[in-house]
Amino acid sequence: MELLSDLLQVIIAGIILGAGIPVLFGLGIRLSVPAQGVEGHPSQHIPGWQRAVAGLIFLVIIVAVVIGLLWITQGRLYDAFGWDIFGTGGSSGH
Repeated sequence: MELLSDLLQVIIAGIILGAGIPVLFGLGIRLSVPAQGVEGHPSQHIPGWQRAVAGLIFLVIIVAVVIGLLWITQGRLYDAFGWDIFGTGGSSGH
């Protein structure tokens, strides 16, 4: 039963990170583009809340990418510099 629980956690994380990050990126792009005007010309005005939400989305994406890179390289970082970023003792690289 523990194996099924672990498998379910991996599947959920894969869906969230695998599909969630690109969806967030698309939403951030959509929020940072001016809306179409009535005549078909883009309005140059983007509301402040829209810019703030787009910036927050891009910040979340950047943090996720940096954490992912640190997780992948944690063994090497531990061996080279002694940095135990995630408290695992660099065990994933060994």
